[in-house]
Amino acid sequence: MSAENKNQTYDVMDAGMEMSTEKAKNTRKTVRRLISALMPQKWKLIAAITFAIAGQVLLLRAPLVFADAMNLLYTGIMPAILGFGEIAIDFTTLADLVLLLCGLYALSSLAMLYQERIMAAVSQTLVLSLRERLARKLERVPLKFYDNHKKGEILSRVTNDLERLNEILSQGIMRLFTSIIVILGALILMFRINWILTLIAIGAIFVGLIVTAVVSGVSNTFFTNRQVSMGKFNSKIEESFSGQVEIKCFNLGQDVAKQTNETIDQLYKDDKKAQFIMFAIMPIIRLFNQVGYVAIAAVGASFVITGRLSIGNFLALFQYVQMSAEPMTEATFILNSLQSAFASAERVFELLDEEEEVADNPNAKKLLHPEGNITFENVQFGYGDELLMKGVNFQVKAGQKVAIVGPTGAGKTTLVNLLMRFYEVGGGSIKIDGVDTRDFKRKYLRSLFGMVLQDSWIFDGTVAENIAYGRHKAKRSEIINAARAARADYFIRTLPQGYDTAMDDENANLSQGEKQLLCIARAILAKPHFLLLDEATSSVDTRTEVHIQKAMDTLMRGRTSFIIAHRLSTIKNADMILVMDKGDIVEVGSHDELLQRGGMYSEIYNSQFAS
Repeated sequence: MSAENKNQTYDVMDAGMEMSTEKAKNTRKTVRRLISALMPQKWKLIAAITFAIAGQVLLLRAPLVFADAMNLLYTGIMPAILGFGEIAIDFTTLADLVLLLCGLYALSSLAMLYQERIMAAVSQTLVLSLRERLARKLERVPLKFYDNHKKGEILSRVTNDLERLNEILSQGIMRLFTSIIVILGALILMFRINWILTLIAIGAIFVGLIVTAVVSGVSNTFFTNRQVSMGKFNSKIEESFSGQVEIKCFNLGQDVAKQTNETIDQLYKDDKKAQFIMFAIMPIIRLFNQVGYVAIAAVGASFVITGRLSIGNFLALFQYVQMSAEPMTEATFILNSLQSAFASAERVFELLDEEEEVADNPNAKKLLHPEGNITFENVQFGYGDELLMKGVNFQVKAGQKVAIVGPTGAGKTTLVNLLMRFYEVGGGSIKIDGVDTRDFKRKYLRSLFGMVLQDSWIFDGTVAENIAYGRHKAKRSEIINAARAARADYFIRTLPQGYDTAMDDENANLSQGEKQLLCIARAILAKPHFLLLDEATSSVDTRTEVHIQKAMDTLMRGRTSFIIAHRLSTIKNADMILVMDKGDIVEVGSHDELLQRGGMYSEIYNSQFAS
């Protein structure tokens, strides 16, 4: 067995043993969907299968040619060895056999090379198509999908699961197929040579497979424990990195280091056991194979001596035993790893089957001259069976500034999300200038709004590119004017390359407040018809907030605006204040009107000054 093949076997073992605890919920359905996804490349698959069969058939033919060559040598040499005559070897025939043998190995290798290239192309094409489908899917799923799924889980399906599927398609499946061809072909030819020696070989291999299955079962526990320890270790490291300020503040460095060392020690012990069992299994299997070889050699030698078997056929049978032993072991592990691949494929298909947003109205409308009137008419909404909003009604006139206040979980952000159709209303309607928002295409509807969220978002790119995110073709002068309006120009010019400074969301050169200013400049540059501000100034200091408030007042002039705020001092001049509690609007009015009523708004406002 070549070093390359050994490495491949260990790779398969590692994948199979590590992932053997993962199984698809419905393997049959997943396999059917995979086959369906591969059908556009059926001719490539047929070509790969053809090359695989041809390569293995040529490989199986080689020992028989080798046997003819050995019999030719034996026949020509033995008379001289026994003293009955001279060496009489037909070198012409021998040369033909050697050339044929070399040709068989060369053609077999060439066929397998083409098969591997074709399967690599097939797997990459499939994974590419699945990635494209996933990318389109993630654009069409509603916002609640992201609310209900962790980012890491989604990323894992798009990256790790697809990569695992790619590996098993490009290597595992065809290796399993060729292993089956070799095993069946070798056994048939072995039985044709000598059925007694074949049964001895099968017995040795069968015992080895039983031992493999037993050890593999034990190894599952070790690998599961290792994965659990790995998860705890990663969690502890992430916790230590993200909490450095608190750890140093409370002088807990030694305690955290002790806890981390404990997780490292446990990971070391579990990993040591898992690695030992993985690398111990091959010597065990080979031990039984060697015992089988010894038995075959002893019995086969007696057959050769008694003339029941030629020396060439005996050596050929030995080659077939070796050719079938390793594929049997490898096939066991590939089948194990296939379970993991099917589980990965199933998770990918589950993501592709996720419910999508309601399709846009085919007769979608557009507003020729958006005025800015917004009406909520008996709007109902719930995240599950229970309604959060049971009947929200209010009307906003063009150009009004509307503030939304209330305790945490009152439904303030949900109200804004419904307005932009991130969620669909369960009943009632939301109208802009008299047109139901469901009669607009989402892309058009959202183009009417500029939104600044509580959590600033900066992507990899320059400062200028981040500000121009909503208007990619904006001129540099427009970007600078937007930054000035947002009171961001002064600190941008202090950066190493000014507006051309490279940024990312973890950029240590900017404070959270400065990042928020860039997001506000982004909204200003977009020149939207409506503004949605969700705690837009929560990350800035009071002095900066005053400047931003002036900029926002200028920006909001003549535009319908919705402001979600906890600091009520920032919304005193709002035209209308909506007070929400448990999903419904409980109070509506101006700042002074609501204070005079002495209701929930008055309580929230006065609580800011309570000692």
